[in-house]
Amino acid sequence: MYGLPEKKSKRGLAWGQMLPSCQFKGCNNSRGLGSMWGRMSGYQLNDDSWFCSTECLEAALGQQLSMYFHLEPRPQPVRTTMPMGLMMLARGAITDPQLREALRLQQSTGERIGSCLMQLGLINEEDIAAVVATQWGCPVFPADSVEPACSLLLPLSLVERYCMLPVHLVAQGRRLFVAFCERVNHSALMAVEQMLGCETEACIVLEPKFRQVLEFRKHDLAGEVTVHRPESSQETARIIGSYAQQTGAEGLRVRAVEGNIWARLLCHNSHLDLVFEEPPS
Repeated sequence: MYGLPEKKSKRGLAWGQMLPSCQFKGCNNSRGLGSMWGRMSGYQLNDDSWFCSTECLEAALGQQLSMYFHLEPRPQPVRTTMPMGLMMLARGAITDPQLREALRLQQSTGERIGSCLMQLGLINEEDIAAVVATQWGCPVFPADSVEPACSLLLPLSLVERYCMLPVHLVAQGRRLFVAFCERVNHSALMAVEQMLGCETEACIVLEPKFRQVLEFRKHDLAGEVTVHRPESSQETARIIGSYAQQTGAEGLRVRAVEGNIWARLLCHNSHLDLVFEEPPS
């Protein structure tokens, strides 16, 4: 399976790690040697907490996830750079009459201004990518350096929802280039860093290349399950715990991405992604 190698500690296990105690405050199970034996069937959560049983894991997860079920909808990001049409005009790629013609086409079709300018034969994909990269302060990634298999690092539902694709992995430095076409989603980038344990760098790719890799990604849906997010955090935790028990997961990582819950169950030499999509407003 395509993925980042897990970080390995160079230090031996401390006594507290050999004899762990369940991090759920309401746990009634014994500690000490019984806890060490129970570690074989326990769960490591987000690499920093250990729970001795599925029941303790679900209870703790329910508490942690509850905050994401009461968040107010996030406002749309405020544009902080010049719109694409004006940037094309400032770069000398188009003239003022051509921009006005494209704006009239946009009013009648509802398409993006970049698409309208392309339909009129005034710009190309490279022009659009260059402007988007300037707007978001990131580089344009070379199309011939894109690694399609790298897209398998993320579940398809998140790839489609946030229009982002991992395109290049520097495994030794644990650095992942994540490509966008229209806008960079920093919340999603942060979740990717936390879930994969690596650094991310946003970049822009040409839309045709993005679509090509997206089609490649759609042909492999193994190792992921996407469902609508339940109405309660407790039910979400119960489903995660049930999958963890069924798959024999040794650890889990759970993060929220703008109201969507992403859980990765870490099994021996494999993983399973669970994505709970936020219900439409």
